[in-house]
Amino acid sequence: YTPMRYAWAMESDYLRDFGLARGPLAWLARRELAKLRAWDRAAAQRVTDIVAISRYVAGRIRNAYGRDAPVIYPPVDVEAFAPGGAREDFYVVVGRLVPYKRADAVVEAFRRLPERRLVVIGEGPLRPALERDLPPNVRLLGHAPHEVVLDHLRRARAFVFAGEEDFGIAPVEALACGTPVIALGRGGLLETVVDGETGVFFPEPTPVAIAQAVGRFE
Repeated sequence: YTPMRYAWAMESDYLRDFGLARGPLAWLARRELAKLRAWDRAAAQRVTDIVAISRYVAGRIRNAYGRDAPVIYPPVDVEAFAPGGAREDFYVVVGRLVPYKRADAVVEAFRRLPERRLVVIGEGPLRPALERDLPPNVRLLGHAPHEVVLDHLRRARAFVFAGEEDFGIAPVEALACGTPVIALGRGGLLETVVDGETGVFFPEPTPVAIAQAVGRFE
């Protein structure tokens, strides 16, 4: 789908998340990643054609491999995410609870917005930490079947998304439900969400920026 994010575009983020931002192990990790990038660039030259899943990824391929890639967007079953039901006064997050998706930053943003409700749907390594200090206005459902996800997307006031994605299928599913998207203004979402029309962008994945974006959305 993309040149290895941990080796190319998001090396610092991944090293920080794994506690390797500083020290001897950090130096060793960066040296090995440099070797991996050299191998990866050489291997990419032996490939006949490369296809990107967004213009964002096409730019990453150009930077990493020096090659142009046509864009074929991933299929999204928008027929399975049609609008329906009455809107309610809550926001929703749907996705894997992993560091780079920044569900923790969204939860902290809603701690600053006690008058707003948030529902988080998803499973992953961040769940125990979120559960230990969950604000009273945030509900964590964990893994949920399609029917539950669809029901929440249809009823939510807006879908909140703080990760930098290569494309971002979940936000498109939310849009298919007629649900606006409040998202980090980076990556593939710049190609699917129209700021001020179908959603609102925030510049950084921080609680303050997310809370301000919710305020603008309101």
